[in-house]
Amino acid sequence: MVPAYNSGKTIARTIESILQQTDERYKVIIVNDGSDDDTEEICKRYLQTNKIYYIFQENRGLGGARNRGMELVDTPYVSFLDSDDWLMPQYVEKFAHHLERHKEENIEMIMSLPQIYHEGSKVVKDWYDKPLFERIFPEDGVVMNPQENADIYRFEVNQCRKVLQMEFVKRIHFRFREKTKWEDVYPHFYLLSKCSACMGIGETGFYYRTGSDTQITSLRGKERMDVLVVFEDLLRFISKERKKELYFPAMRVMVRFSIWCIRMADTDNRKNLVNILHLFFKRLPKEYIAALKKGVKECCRGADARQYLLFIMAIRTRPLYFIFNDYLWQDMGEKTVKKLLGAGERVA
Repeated sequence: MVPAYNSGKTIARTIESILQQTDERYKVIIVNDGSDDDTEEICKRYLQTNKIYYIFQENRGLGGARNRGMELVDTPYVSFLDSDDWLMPQYVEKFAHHLERHKEENIEMIMSLPQIYHEGSKVVKDWYDKPLFERIFPEDGVVMNPQENADIYRFEVNQCRKVLQMEFVKRIHFRFREKTKWEDVYPHFYLLSKCSACMGIGETGFYYRTGSDTQITSLRGKERMDVLVVFEDLLRFISKERKKELYFPAMRVMVRFSIWCIRMADTDNRKNLVNILHLFFKRLPKEYIAALKKGVKECCRGADARQYLLFIMAIRTRPLYFIFNDYLWQDMGEKTVKKLLGAGERVA
């Protein structure tokens, strides 16, 4: 399922990567989410194959495009591929092979291990959580129950790495939030909390493109404020679930996204974003903060641990959080922190 919005520069490569699969047991649904460039013209070049179904809709955002696509799925499983990424050639073949081997286990979700491609340098790197993935899934085809190992919640939340059983999707009434950026965060937790059989396949996946100004992650304006909507969704879910083992993974995601969003926000929106994040983190229950501190000390490396702990202290403290408002103050603060604590990474 490929959602597309003004993807004329990249979508041909995305489609070609699907059509060049070594196993033809697949269908493609492309949802053009209101593009006003040549996305439609490019997509229609591929409609001579009976593998592709294409529709155009008024803009509903990435979540809305995915929801529309899921309504049209008539295969047992659905995977998602953004219109600037592309599949590895044996993606379908490997997934089908492992599903056939475990057809009696009612696999509800499959986690893959993508690779990172930087558009500028053309360098391919390992996925962010590869060591954790290989610890939870020591070999391809291993099936685990997320309710028995909360470490899986610490995976990167990217939705495109997940293949979902459609029966599972319908049973839990899953849909994406529409017209909101960062829509992968809440579904990551919700889907795992409902799943009882998750398979890991690390030998194939997709290439995740970075270093492009067309990505959602490159947005620097008011779109960054959507992160608060996403955080509120996640916070309500965690509060409702009352599972203490989810506190740390949820807090870690929120802190990481906050650091990232502050770092990337433009000067017109940065101060407002920082103020809102200050109020959000200030009102979090003490047990959430305690879970973050405990989890960071147990699971994170030195530089990462210092980064998380320094951020949560500064953003919650009125005399300190202003350092995030201005790039100059931020840089000065970070240099001081690095000298005092030997921190190896940016605080924000």
